[in-house]
Amino acid sequence: MKCYIQGIAVHYEEYGEGKPILFIHGWGPDNRMMSGCFEPIFKDKHGYRRIYVDLPSFGQTPAPAWITTHDHMVDILCDFVDTVIGDSNFLLAGCSYGGYLSLGLIHKMGKRIDGAFFLVPAVDVRDPNEVLPEREIIWKSEHMDLIEKCQALDYYMNMAVVASPEGYERWLTDIQPGLNAKTDALGAYTEIHFSPEMQDAIRKLTYHKPTCILTGRQDSTSVGYARAYHLTERFPRATYAVLDCGGHILQIDNEPLFQALVKDWIWRVELSN
Repeated sequence: MKCYIQGIAVHYEEYGEGKPILFIHGWGPDNRMMSGCFEPIFKDKHGYRRIYVDLPSFGQTPAPAWITTHDHMVDILCDFVDTVIGDSNFLLAGCSYGGYLSLGLIHKMGKRIDGAFFLVPAVDVRDPNEVLPEREIIWKSEHMDLIEKCQALDYYMNMAVVASPEGYERWLTDIQPGLNAKTDALGAYTEIHFSPEMQDAIRKLTYHKPTCILTGRQDSTSVGYARAYHLTERFPRATYAVLDCGGHILQIDNEPLFQALVKDWIWRVELSN
């Protein structure tokens, strides 16, 4: 599906009916990063309208040259919500960079967001003194050595903490297609953070709706796991979890616990509405 936001043909996929949930993927992949791990949970659960967006420059959504800051991305998402969801309240789930943008959305329209899920979120500019986990693989299936070597396998092995043929298949369906997709403008805002005004507002942000903040104990990317803990001071309804056997793709590394915590989040949202 497509809708036009500020002259951009924004692609998104939609499933189900009921309470809207907006899913925002991370940097690099497309909407399949989110639908691949959340749809198995929601496909048998009625009452939720799941909306998976391709951010500008990712998947099937082009990016015009005027997008130069992450503030612009948040503004586009706000207009996307107004266009696709309308004036209804909704739920929000963001992964990695999508979590970063989700904080901007909560700042802009938090009164309309009835619950938020953060999956390995980027939450702030990294402190240069922060110590990140060392890269490690906790467990590797002996069958991984039988898989033909290729770039996709290298990407997976560089991210996996629990490496298995099943996890690799998930990588091929959920992550790799977005990495393969042609993008128009991955350059201009790659290293740019929110404006100082937006970042300051996010650092003071409070949010009192059911929240889950899910991080990976072995997440050796720039996100890590410790920085997100500081959100709990200002998000009093937040469950914060650090999953062992989980890296930056912990939804694949540790799928059972990921699914359990998503279900817990939905249960808490339903108790509150």
